[in-house]
Amino acid sequence: MHPAPELLHDEDQLTAQPALPDRSVFGDIPTAIWTAFLSAWALLFGLFLVFFATDGPAAIVVVTSCLFALMLLGLPAALGAQVKSTPRARSRIIVTRNGPVPVVAAATQILLIPVASVIGVIAFVILAL
Repeated sequence: MHPAPELLHDEDQLTAQPALPDRSVFGDIPTAIWTAFLSAWALLFGLFLVFFATDGPAAIVVVTSCLFALMLLGLPAALGAQVKSTPRARSRIIVTRNGPVPVVAAATQILLIPVASVIGVIAFVILAL
């Protein structure tokens, strides 16, 4: 395409409208992965509340940590709820800054820490009983 000198702005020289970027937070990650991620963290802090909040000072510490986790994990959830994303076809590849990653590998990386933490706390509670 040859630039037309009579057009003052680059946008005027475009032949087609540019595609709008996906403005949703982590919109390329499937919803099931985020549901499992948030559920694992909720289960972990629920276990903390049930098994470690045995007296007054411990309950205050556990409830405070639960509130911090709620703020930490609630912010991305609230930001994701603000944007109405358009339905799009899910691919089996997630493009990151380091290159393409299969969805299964991304799910493993996202879910590894919260699921391993839940398993560790359950094992700790079973061994302590």
